[in-house]
Amino acid sequence: MDTHKIGNVIRIINNRSLIIDVGSDIVSVGDKIKVYEATDTLKNLDGTTLAVFEYTKDELEVVDVEESYSVCQKNKTKTVPSPSQLAISPLLGREEQIPLNVDPNDIEPIQINNEKICIGDPVKFA
Repeated sequence: MDTHKIGNVIRIINNRSLIIDVGSDIVSVGDKIKVYEATDTLKNLDGTTLAVFEYTKDELEVVDVEESYSVCQKNKTKTVPSPSQLAISPLLGREEQIPLNVDPNDIEPIQINNEKICIGDPVKFA
């Protein structure tokens, strides 16, 4: 059972905004929510169920609240390099992540069914 879920995505307005079926009795303007997907069951080494892994599809901010629904928006921005910056970017170098030193036979990826936000996806507080 999902004890953190507060509602679901009920409409996608555009590529930055959506509506959830959660109103003013639960959320307020400025609250942060996560749209997520419950995926694999996580078990302890002895086989005891610990939890269900929740893959976060995106984090949004509540921008408008009504009695029975709320509008949420993605307000993150990214810096897009100008053409002149692209011309010198090889000189700037880049950073790479260093992987864990693990046995490749122990790797068991989490299976994500759909990384895209869809109508019906659950939401919870971020």
